[in-house]
Amino acid sequence: MKRPAMTLLGFCCLALLLHVSPALSQNSATSAPPEQCPHCVSAEDAATDGEICEFCGMINCDMGCKAIIFDSEYRKMVVMPGIPDWLYYGGIVAIILVSFFFAETVGRRTPRKRKRRRFNLLRWGPLKRFIRLPIFPMVFQLPTTLLFVFLIYAGLAGHQVINIVPTLTWTIWWAGLIFIVLFAGKIWCVFCPWDFVASVFSRLRLFGTGSAPLNLGLQWPRRLRSVWPALWLFIALTWLELGMHVTKSPMKTAYVAIGMLVLALVPALLFDKKSFCRHGCFVGRIAGMYANFAPVEVRAASRDVCASCKTRDCFAGNEKGNPCPTSLCLATVEDNTYCTMCGECVKSCPKDNVAVNLRPFGEDLYDYASPKRDEAFLAITLLSLTSFHGLTMTPFWENVMEPEGTILGWVGNLFGTGHLGSFTIGMIVVLAAPILLYLAFCRAVAALAARKAEGGVKHTTMEIFIQFSYALLPIALFYHLAHNGMHLFMEGQNVVTYLSDPMGRGWDLFGTATRAFPQMLSTNTIWIAQVVLVIVGHVYGIAITHRVARRLFGKGTTSYLVEVPILTAMILFSYFSLWIMHLDMNMRGTLL
Repeated sequence: MKRPAMTLLGFCCLALLLHVSPALSQNSATSAPPEQCPHCVSAEDAATDGEICEFCGMINCDMGCKAIIFDSEYRKMVVMPGIPDWLYYGGIVAIILVSFFFAETVGRRTPRKRKRRRFNLLRWGPLKRFIRLPIFPMVFQLPTTLLFVFLIYAGLAGHQVINIVPTLTWTIWWAGLIFIVLFAGKIWCVFCPWDFVASVFSRLRLFGTGSAPLNLGLQWPRRLRSVWPALWLFIALTWLELGMHVTKSPMKTAYVAIGMLVLALVPALLFDKKSFCRHGCFVGRIAGMYANFAPVEVRAASRDVCASCKTRDCFAGNEKGNPCPTSLCLATVEDNTYCTMCGECVKSCPKDNVAVNLRPFGEDLYDYASPKRDEAFLAITLLSLTSFHGLTMTPFWENVMEPEGTILGWVGNLFGTGHLGSFTIGMIVVLAAPILLYLAFCRAVAALAARKAEGGVKHTTMEIFIQFSYALLPIALFYHLAHNGMHLFMEGQNVVTYLSDPMGRGWDLFGTATRAFPQMLSTNTIWIAQVVLVIVGHVYGIAITHRVARRLFGKGTTSYLVEVPILTAMILFSYFSLWIMHLDMNMRGTLL
């Protein structure tokens, strides 16, 4: 394809998007008359000096709140506008220009061999000695577990409206977890309360090494030795979280927490090692896929030293450290997907050959060692689920004031289903659409490559699907960051109020129970950051796509042409992310 043709294609795509955007972006929210919830703090009672927003209750709010919606339990949800038109259209133009600039310039260059730039944090002696202590990681897991137990109690026994559990769980931890993964990889596993409880029950000790775990020693079922169990559990959690309104309910959140505890504990008592951590924990698997982008890794300091090792203590354990909980051997670890950063290999390696490296972002994704079908479906499903999360928070999906003009209203009228049935149907369609669209583009890639192969190696549609799926991870990750950042920085300050009265008992432990607080960041700052994050994820996705195309098809016209369908799919996915952010948002974290 000649350059003028590529440029023409770019302008055609831009014209199409600009044409359909106004029709799709009409906001369906209608302002509801503001009411005063009996559980909310009134403006007169708030000990503040600034102007308090009549909708969300924050000081000097600049979100442009449009309405209050009250649910059946008389909790309020604030409707705020999405990103402004100039940012929305500017983001679309930037994505298209970046895509075709890369295709016309960077995409035609032969990629240089990437240098392995690494800095081993374990060169700092105090850090290495701390990780080798028997109490690591218990020193972090025990406080987290105590907090976890308190949240379960607060969710079950506390007030069902004025309660810290939903805000701390869904707005602070769940939204903030993706930011933690971005910068520190799988570090959450070092704090994981579910792993701590499972370890205590199966080993009958708080920390250290000892006799074999007290379990039945069963082998994890062969058919489940993949990330499929974690993927299906994550889809089920999303259905519960959004379809059953778990994020609004302290009690339902507590039940989900108990369910996660059971899911971690029962396999620890039945199966060898920590099979649930590797195959079933959706938090670990989501973090594991995203952690391939993170700038932190646990690797062998020297491959040659590992090659000469006969005992494989990092895998089997010894008197100094337990076996690797996810059955990894440092000699073969080339990505972050399954490592839990537990430090056992640092303790057990007799050759002191473990490194905790700082590295550039996205290193594992550029040259993924062994792509797998289950991981590929997890990557594309993460893209679907993050988009679905954002869509369900818009009045375009559901509007209790005018249900007829929404997706749920349309599905309900078409199939005659109630709220939950309509939600389930809509969820299936929204999750399946990106997967089927991506599969169609992969089929186009396979057809283009076969036409140009001329007797060379041909790749099936599924092989293309698996190989290029990892390039979608940055797009999913950075939209996830953009969406979660909105919750974290627009609603996260609510936790300060709840700290004084976490269970709704009328306490004021720290003098903050009757105070309103300003946003942590201005709305314009958050909007701009959201658009920039989507563009950054798009750029990384393009760069990884180019590397994969060269690896599969080599240099030349074939490699250049096969990128076009994948780039088109990425433009559509990134556009959809911007479109969702352009719609009005129901801010669930403002429930009081």
